[in-house]
Parts: sequence; C-alpha cells; structure tokens
Amino acid sequence: MMAGTDARTSARPFLLTARGFALASVAVVVVLFLTAGALVQDHRLEDVHGGAAIALHVVTGGLMTALAGFAYARGRGWWAAVVAGVMFVYSFVQASLGGGGTLNLHIPGALIIVGATVWLTAWLFSPSVVGGR
Repeated sequence: MMAGTDARTSARPFLLTARGFALASVAVVVVLFLTAGALVQDHRLEDVHGGAAIALHVVTGGLMTALAGFAYARGRGWWAAVVAGVMFVYSFVQASLGGGGTLNLHIPGALIIVGATVWLTAWLFSPSVVGGR
C-alpha cells in the first residue's frame, strides 16, 4: 500500500503543473477569441493575437510535458499527454492557417483547440484524476 501512496505523492507536482498549464491555456484561448473579432473586423490587435498564438505554443507544450510526467508517475493516463501533444502540434498548423485565404480553415481549427483545451482542463480538475482513473 505504501508504494501506491509514494506513486501518488510523486505524481502530485506533475498534476499541479498540468493544472497550471491547463488554466494558462484557457486564458490564452480567451485572449485569442477576444482579439480575433477585432482582427477580422477592423484589422486591429494583430500583434496581441500573434503574441497569444505564440503563448499558445508555449502553454500547450508545457501542458503536454506536465501530462507526460503525470502519466509516467502514475503509470497510466498517457492518452491525456497524447491529446495535449496533438494540440501542441496542431497549434503550429493553426497558426499557419491564419491568413485571409485560409481563414475558413482557421476558424474551425480554433474550435478544435478550444474543445480540447476545455476538455483537458475539466478532466484535470475532475475527481476522477485524483481518484486514480
């Protein structure tokens, strides 16, 4: 029984770090959405939107790394690290689709990023994560 307790204890820093990166990801997504309207309508806030896009790469990369450490420490839950990894890679694809000619692909891609971000964040704060599922 002690080994399970030790494993849970060593996983806790990864969980807390993943939660931090998940919340940061949500915050970045909010900034991206708030600036997207001004960018499309009035060509304003392009620098803020671009900076937030770079921040998205950073926070999703951090989230992926923290979730990989969390999965390693627990010996399960690799699917969450894979989802975060796909988000990280897709954030670069998403950024490349941000031009006027590909905006019809950029907008649905943004919804994919939002869905995955919210889903992982909700999962990280759910009782099932602490309960060992």
